[in-house]
Amino acid sequence: MFFRFLEQTKEAELNYSIELTKDLEEPSKGLIQNTLIKNIVNMTKNEKCYYMTRVAELFLVSIIIIVNVAPKEMFSFFKLPDMFFNINVWTVLFSLCILLCIAIDNLFQFREKWQKEKELVTALKNECLKYTYKLGIYGQNLKEQEIKALLLQRFLELTQEGYSLFEYQKKQEVKKEEEGII
Repeated sequence: MFFRFLEQTKEAELNYSIELTKDLEEPSKGLIQNTLIKNIVNMTKNEKCYYMTRVAELFLVSIIIIVNVAPKEMFSFFKLPDMFFNINVWTVLFSLCILLCIAIDNLFQFREKWQKEKELVTALKNECLKYTYKLGIYGQNLKEQEIKALLLQRFLELTQEGYSLFEYQKKQEVKKEEEGII
C-alpha cells in the first residue's frame, strides 16, 4: 500500500514536471524533460529500496525479540525437531540477515541518492518556473535567445553534466542550416 502511494506521487511529479517544460523549445525541452523523468524514476526507486531495507530490518529485529522472549513450549506446538528450537541459532541467523540489509543499504546508499535526486528535481523545477514566469535573472531585459541560453547554462550547472554549451550551439547552427537547405 505504501509503495502504491510512492507510485502515485511519482506519476504526479512526472506530470507536473512535464507540464512545467511545455513552454520550452526543442532541444532544451527534450533535454530537461528527459533529465527530470530519469531523476524522478530513480528517486522513487531509491526511496522504495530504502524503505524496503528499513522494513526488513524492523521485521527481523521483531523476530529476534519474539524468539528470545517467547517460551519454548510455544514453539513445540509446531512439532519440529529439537534442532529448530535452539534460540542461539535463530538469533545469529536473523542477526546476519539484519547485517546484510544494513550492508546493502550502505553499499548502494539508497537514502543519499534519493535525497540528492529529489534536490536536483526541485532545483530544475524551480528553474523552469523562473524561466516561464520571467523571474529573477530571466526577468532582466535580455533577448529571447540570451534567456534560452541562460536557462540551458543553469540547467548544465545544476545537473553538473558533461554537456558543452559550445557543442550545443554548434548543433543548433547545423540544425538551422539543414532546415534552411531543405
